[in-house]
Amino acid sequence: MSQTFEIYEDAAGEWRWRLVASNGEIIGDGGEGYASKDGARQAVERVQSYAPESDALDVGAAAFEVYEDEGGEWRWRLRHRNGNVLADGGEGYASRSGVHDAIESVKRNAPGAETGE
Repeated sequence: MSQTFEIYEDAAGEWRWRLVASNGEIIGDGGEGYASKDGARQAVERVQSYAPESDALDVGAAAFEVYEDEGGEWRWRLRHRNGNVLADGGEGYASRSGVHDAIESVKRNAPGAETGE
């Protein structure tokens, strides 16, 4: 079974992409429009590059997201399953292990922490 990336212009004049199976079923799409055809093509190239080595994120009620910011520091966010950010670490860490230590601290300490005003 082969799949094809389709790049197309929508009714609003934005460029979009979708991955279509040989039976015509849409497997995935970019979800957002691009100002140019080249922008949509670059998005497809990123998917082709990143997808093979990416982890699957199976979110229950919420999940911690770990990412590297533009300054090279590691950060975390707690996201609800609907995508909303529930909490943000607020500070960056020099190492990935440092941010994971911070997450473990939040997981361990938040449930019993008192609420003050």
